[in-house]
Amino acid sequence: MKSVFIREIGIHPWDQLHPSHDKNYITITLLNQDYASVWETWCELSSLLTSKWPKIVKWHTNLLPHCSKSQEYIFQKNFHKNSKPEDILRKNQSTNIYSQITNLDCKPFQIDPNCMTSYYTTVTLMQKNNSNLEHLWHKLSKLKDISKIDDFKTILSNDDSISFRFYDFETHGVAQLICHSTHLPAITKFISKLHLEEIQQKDVYTYIHRKPI
Repeated sequence: MKSVFIREIGIHPWDQLHPSHDKNYITITLLNQDYASVWETWCELSSLLTSKWPKIVKWHTNLLPHCSKSQEYIFQKNFHKNSKPEDILRKNQSTNIYSQITNLDCKPFQIDPNCMTSYYTTVTLMQKNNSNLEHLWHKLSKLKDISKIDDFKTILSNDDSISFRFYDFETHGVAQLICHSTHLPAITKFISKLHLEEIQQKDVYTYIHRKPI
């Protein structure tokens, strides 16, 4: 079944019951009956978006401090074994929680979809080429997780970034784009090239349970 999209003013995380209707932000939700299909739609959309936001990075928090020095050492060793030169792993000195920024492939279809769905601890950002990852890490390292509306405002304090989170549920898959509303005209233009049907939030249940044609 072809994916659909929902366009909403404000910050509307799929996993939260109380969204924000702040007009400075927009949320675009891509929806399908399975994660693999919505991932393919996201790849198609993000491949278009890379013309404006060519750098794709993932921020991830370790959620809790390590229990021991040996555990911390193994964690660091495993990260650096698989990391790229521009990737960042550091510990916030106030919380003792590690967080990392990893550079993803600039070709979305080459990204592993299975490592993207930890939405409580992970956010994916598309950025301009001149983005400062050191500054981004310092800003986001203050977050212990991504669970509140204000967390998204922290993530998006750089107006140029657009953020994504991915959800793999038993009945459906979701990819959400959340960013500043100033980017809506450009994003709408890219979405129109995919010829997706737009639905409203009230239509979600019907879509998820619709029989494939």
